[in-house]
Amino acid sequence: MNEYKVAIDNLEALRMYAGLHMNEIDKFLGFSKGKYARIIAGQSLELKDIIAISGLYDLLAIDILKPNLKMPSLRRLPERIRSIAQERTGKTPRNQEKRDGIYYCALILNRYFKVGEDFTNSQIKGYLNNELKKAFKGKSIEWEKSIISECILDTETTRPGKTKPENVYRFVKEIPADIVEKAFEKIGDDWLEAGRRG
Repeated sequence: MNEYKVAIDNLEALRMYAGLHMNEIDKFLGFSKGKYARIIAGQSLELKDIIAISGLYDLLAIDILKPNLKMPSLRRLPERIRSIAQERTGKTPRNQEKRDGIYYCALILNRYFKVGEDFTNSQIKGYLNNELKKAFKGKSIEWEKSIISECILDTETTRPGKTKPENVYRFVKEIPADIVEKAFEKIGDDWLEAGRRG
């Protein structure tokens, strides 16, 4: 594996993901004019540069050397980088959260529910913080089509809800470790405690 090429490919993938221009990276990090372009061209790349650039995306230098680097969640990017990404690429944290909805559900079940326990969708959403509740408002959770469908059983019974009866589901099998790990990678868990406190 050519770690130098992996690092350069990842740095450029991150830059394009965030919608940044090369000269902006120079400016943000106090590099000399054109330094980032020279790095990408393969003229020079030092560990201190990797550390500095990875910090721009709230990542560690070791992350930049991973062959299959996943792009960080938009909401976890530093504010100034997130603002640029939203403006130039049209990405929004809200869209990210809707797309990754089942990962939120998986972490909630993994943290707060025991196998054999019954629940309703409103109970699951009750663990979301206010920002996430807005993102999920009006969105149904389609357990049978999800990546954790084998863990959820529709009991075909209902409970009274705020406005109408709610379907009752049963947590019948622990969430697979690989799905829990992937969920942590994609959405983190800082929201989880905040949602519980809220």
